[in-house]
Amino acid sequence: MTTTWSYDAIADVYATDMGQSMPFDDVAFYRSLCLAEGGRTLELGCGTGRILIELLRAGIDAVGADRSLPMLARLRRDAQTHALSPQLLQMDVAQPALLGQFNTILLPYSLITYLRNYAGAVTALRRYAAMLADGGCIVLDAFIPKPVESFSDFRQDYWREHGGGFLAREKRISVQADGCNRIERRYRLHAADRSLREEFFTDETIRPYAPEALASLSAAAGLHADQWAWDYGAARSADGAKFATATLRRR
Repeated sequence: MTTTWSYDAIADVYATDMGQSMPFDDVAFYRSLCLAEGGRTLELGCGTGRILIELLRAGIDAVGADRSLPMLARLRRDAQTHALSPQLLQMDVAQPALLGQFNTILLPYSLITYLRNYAGAVTALRRYAAMLADGGCIVLDAFIPKPVESFSDFRQDYWREHGGGFLAREKRISVQADGCNRIERRYRLHAADRSLREEFFTDETIRPYAPEALASLSAAAGLHADQWAWDYGAARSADGAKFATATLRRR
């Protein structure tokens, strides 16, 4: 049996799906930070290029890495519309497989939550810290966990226009004994007349990390946060914020 990584299945709908689900201008946050840091940037989990393409358009020397070949293929196609030829690498964030030094390494849009094993997350961060140029930083962000309860029925997240028709997404969540959350999603592509064209599913398990847990991971990897941002600068404090972002540097 072949196991398909969830993001392989959603490469062609990602911009409508996850891309439109980000309620803040995280792209502007990352772009501003990378321009201020200067030098080379590595974006991990670059997906179809929602962030990477905008970094390149701003003149930033950025490299992208992602586990999913279909996502990277879509990124290349989308980049061509901007006359861009990005440097890309297929790589699992948990198993760094590249050499070189970077001034900024991005783990955006809660990428860290896919590293469900604490020790494995620390090991990965240590490896990325070793790739930092002098004075460089790792930008680590995650959604701030809220209370979650399991539910067995699929519940609708959205119904959105997509490709001349519509995309609908439903999900169900199972809270695991170890604190992880299993998230199953059902996608349905509909024609303009709302007739069903295609249905597919994804299944992934993530570990929520509160800001305190991000700080603990970072310290264990020999890093410290010299700055925190809440909702990518849209909020002044953690109170009521949805996302926490730490700018980490080597001790």
